[in-house]
Amino acid sequence: MPHIVRVLVVLLSVVFLPGLAARGDRTARADPPVPVSRPVTDGAGVLGDRRAQVEAAVAGLRDRYGVRLYVVYVGDFSGLPAKEWASQTALRSRLGRFDLLLAVSVGQRRYAVSADSRFPLSAGELDAVAATAIEPALRRGDWAAAATGAAAEYGAALADHGKMFAEIGAGRGALAALSGLAALVLAASLSPRWRRIRRHRPRRP
Repeated sequence: MPHIVRVLVVLLSVVFLPGLAARGDRTARADPPVPVSRPVTDGAGVLGDRRAQVEAAVAGLRDRYGVRLYVVYVGDFSGLPAKEWASQTALRSRLGRFDLLLAVSVGQRRYAVSADSRFPLSAGELDAVAATAIEPALRRGDWAAAATGAAAEYGAALADHGKMFAEIGAGRGALAALSGLAALVLAASLSPRWRRIRRHRPRRP
């Protein structure tokens, strides 16, 4: 069952953020909670050519520690509190024990982090990542850095717990490889048998 770790209203800076007005139509759009399947969803259109950086950071966290971070940027949480929007999205996405959701409302300058109650890091550790990596970047309007910084800090926190999480990541990769190999072996073993069955099947009169 997901629980919400941290919610913050990030105050607008006195300095006008470059490019924000040009994206005003997208950042003001209301986005209801929907299932997410991709690691990065930029419904607000704020990442631009830095999307690849965010995707690489998320992939690195997954490959090394087996933790899947889903990052969602929307224009507006459609009238819902940030924690409610994140909670509903996590539930609809069927996120599990090793999954995290970072939801950012660009138009409202709010965000929430959702994690399963069994997630390996404690609420205090997740809170620390939010305070040191996510919030400063959002205050600067650096949307990409909020995600890349979070991925890096989550990885550092997991590394402090020892080898277990690295083994989880390696184990998932090995399992996928073994599954693919098993499928190939099965196909190779069945193919001659199928040909023999077809060859020796009696013809109908």
